[in-house]
Amino acid sequence: MAWSNAQDRFVGEWKDGVAFYVYPTRRFKTVTIHATWIRDLSTVDRSKGATLAQVMRQGTRSWPTRQLMAARLEDLYGASFRADIAKLGDKQLLSFHITVTNGRFLPGQPDTVREALDFLTQVLDRPYLVDGVFPRTVVEQEKTLVKRQIAAIINDKGQYAMSRLIELVADGQPFGLRKLGTEQEVDQITERDLTTFYQEVHRGAPFVFTVVGDVDADVLYQHVKERWGTSRQEFSAVVPYQGRHQNQTVVEAQDVRQGKLNLAYRTGRTAKSADFPALVMYSGILGGFSHSKLFINVREKASLAYYAYSRVDPALGLLMIGAGIEFNDYQACRSIIEDQVAAMRRGDFTDDELAFTLKAYENDILSEEDSPGQLIGRHLEYLLVGGGHQGPDLIAALAQVTRDDVVNVAQAIDLDTVYFLTSKEVHES
Repeated sequence: MAWSNAQDRFVGEWKDGVAFYVYPTRRFKTVTIHATWIRDLSTVDRSKGATLAQVMRQGTRSWPTRQLMAARLEDLYGASFRADIAKLGDKQLLSFHITVTNGRFLPGQPDTVREALDFLTQVLDRPYLVDGVFPRTVVEQEKTLVKRQIAAIINDKGQYAMSRLIELVADGQPFGLRKLGTEQEVDQITERDLTTFYQEVHRGAPFVFTVVGDVDADVLYQHVKERWGTSRQEFSAVVPYQGRHQNQTVVEAQDVRQGKLNLAYRTGRTAKSADFPALVMYSGILGGFSHSKLFINVREKASLAYYAYSRVDPALGLLMIGAGIEFNDYQACRSIIEDQVAAMRRGDFTDDELAFTLKAYENDILSEEDSPGQLIGRHLEYLLVGGGHQGPDLIAALAQVTRDDVVNVAQAIDLDTVYFLTSKEVHES
């Protein structure tokens, strides 16, 4: 490959289920490496994926305990390592991340990148096993942690309400599944189950390897190809939402102190759509920033919400609105939100709102350029969705969006589902 002259952009390829992408840049003194296995979300395996990510950070054959792994990272000039689980549309992502100081900035210029790759190889290919399976004590310990994480999501009512909205929209489709699964699913996992799952993932799951830093892309490519270049399952992009509902409303009552009003709209557009930048501008004007219509009209003028925002899911093509409100303000708040959506459909927004939104996005996107993790995250999203604009290219695309473009997008948006989380006392009365 001839990638060595590339600078400040991703170069690479996706072939036979293995993706390799490097962002060569001299802007960072560190090198950040991410390795990600991609799985289709399912109730059968999602909790195994969440548990596996935790177990694999606890030990390898060379460093059988978390303490020994930490000592090795400290020897590697204070490198940082983490493993996590994420979700994008109908995909579950098992990711392993290591960041190391570039050896060019250290005395003697040690090859820290190769050492970081060796560490990651140990984690991915040589996990610590006892009699051929993950240690039971480690598995049980990490299952407890995953269950705590599941409980934490349920207890965070803002996050819970948004996840319930997506579940209702999905109506049984995989993108509605929660990335960690349920406590009951976690309880059923045995050390042998988890080991078998690891072997299946390690052997065949689509694999994405991404690096950001001052590195030689061609040399890294050869290294990765030798270690992880075997053919795997072909990757399939995230499936966009096709639409199943027309203005369904669901009210749920729990012991909560604040109401959560969430609305989902079909847009018919994903990140790879030609007019997706217009949808991004639409959401920004509607509820993306402190100058936006939802913040000004729902929170500031009417004092009906503790927060109010909108965001676009670039993979599914959904526009989602969230607001934290008093229980008895449901109808008034919903009416004002729908009024703002109607105003956008009429083109009732100013040139200043358009300009302020563009500037706000520009600031946000440029700030991402200073974070290797965010660079990798948005590129992974780009790969999983199947296209779209990133970084400075997105800024340029947003700058080309006209008032008519925003109105055209606004007129194509349809309400799908409304979810309201209220208190048991108010609901019963």
